[in-house]
Amino acid sequence: MAAALTLAGMFGRPAEQCRGAAVGLSAAWLASSLSTFALIWTKAVSAEAFWWAFGGGMALRAAALGCLMAWSARAKGVAPAAMLVSYALGVLVCLMVEYRHIKLK
Repeated sequence: MAAALTLAGMFGRPAEQCRGAAVGLSAAWLASSLSTFALIWTKAVSAEAFWWAFGGGMALRAAALGCLMAWSARAKGVAPAAMLVSYALGVLVCLMVEYRHIKLK
């Protein structure tokens, strides 16, 4: 029972959890979509451009995580833990899909 109370306190109320998860997943999807677009576009240009786009995509994901972490410190009505966990899982899933999509083309 104490563990359930701790998790509820960490993630907040259900509405806050949903908003946090939506923000985290949206940020993950946006960062991964921009990265995939850049990779597809630069793959036809050169190998060097492709690797620069890959590094830029990773930097974009790190910057998005940093922005979410900074915003979660002051955000009202959004569960920070739900937002950050959903971002991390969203990026993981999007990376697997991106890898498969880039590999097939």
